[in-house]
Amino acid sequence: MNVIVLCLAAWVGFGLETALPPVLDAGSGGIHPSFIIPLLVFVALHAEARVAIWTAVALGLMTDLLIPAITQNATAVVVPGPHALGYLLAAQLVIASRGMVIRHNPLTLVVLSVLASLAASISVVAILGIRTLVDDSVAWGGASALASGFWSALYTSLSALVLSFPLFAAAPLFGFPHPQTQRFSRRD
Repeated sequence: MNVIVLCLAAWVGFGLETALPPVLDAGSGGIHPSFIIPLLVFVALHAEARVAIWTAVALGLMTDLLIPAITQNATAVVVPGPHALGYLLAAQLVIASRGMVIRHNPLTLVVLSVLASLAASISVVAILGIRTLVDDSVAWGGASALASGFWSALYTSLSALVLSFPLFAAAPLFGFPHPQTQRFSRRD
């Protein structure tokens, strides 16, 4: 896989992720689409499993560092780890379902982006909830975050649909391996 193309795509995704929430915010609850999840799903659909897992951890760690968690008293807290583990779970979900889906269909990217976003949101809420039990100095509303994560996952379907066309067009630039191995061919 071409790491430079992946880094450029992630740079554009994080730029959209940090710049567009005020514009695309659906209410005051922090409901906005993710532009990183469709990229993660795209990579998990086409790359080798090991590469997809490490990509998920790297994208999740960057999300943790760039987009802080908002507590109940409206303070921003940077907690490395929850999104990294959530994206890891989301990538594993996509890797497990690769054999049952049509990889080059935009609707596959849309549906798997919603499922991956839900899995990541539930994981992030659980991890930050456990952190709140251990360290109660930071009050964090898990129920409201879970509700906004659900609606954001549904909203992510629109960004996945829009991003599916440029991602599938740029698939040869990523340099993914061919999905079907040649088991019975000669090896020279």
